[in-house]
Amino acid sequence: MDIKKILPTVLTILSCSSFASDIGEGFVQRNTEGGTYLHTTQTIKKNEKIMVQYPKENGDIDCCKITSSDGELLPQGEVTDELNGRDVHVYKLKLRYAKPFVGIAIIGAGASVAETATGLEIKNRNTSVKTCLSQEGVHLFSTKTGDLKTHLYLPLGYDVEPTCDSPSK
Repeated sequence: MDIKKILPTVLTILSCSSFASDIGEGFVQRNTEGGTYLHTTQTIKKNEKIMVQYPKENGDIDCCKITSSDGELLPQGEVTDELNGRDVHVYKLKLRYAKPFVGIAIIGAGASVAETATGLEIKNRNTSVKTCLSQEGVHLFSTKTGDLKTHLYLPLGYDVEPTCDSPSK
């Protein structure tokens, strides 16, 4: 077997698999000052494709609008990584919401998303992303083939009606 003939094929396969791993998730949030921010454990590149949920006129949540960031890392906010304890990065997004809002963001150019009753599903990745409320905050859970991949927590600072199945789901 001639290594020079097979090497381009191997490199192509490896590069495709690295693109697949770049797809991730996070919170999209419009704060009280009017800025829209992404909270994620991923590092975001300038103008990277980010799909975000948004509020419709009647208050329902819809999916998805495409936006991006300038890639500039902002100071860490209140969102925490409850699963792995990693730093949660904050990026300002170009999209602006009219009212305060918290939703799901899917990061990566290769992502194809479908809505489900409880959140979003990243097609062809066996990954689902959902949010739910605990007593005082919003949880974001991402599972891949049934295994918990991500658990982010955003404290709200006030009591809300819990919708999570349990403190960890």
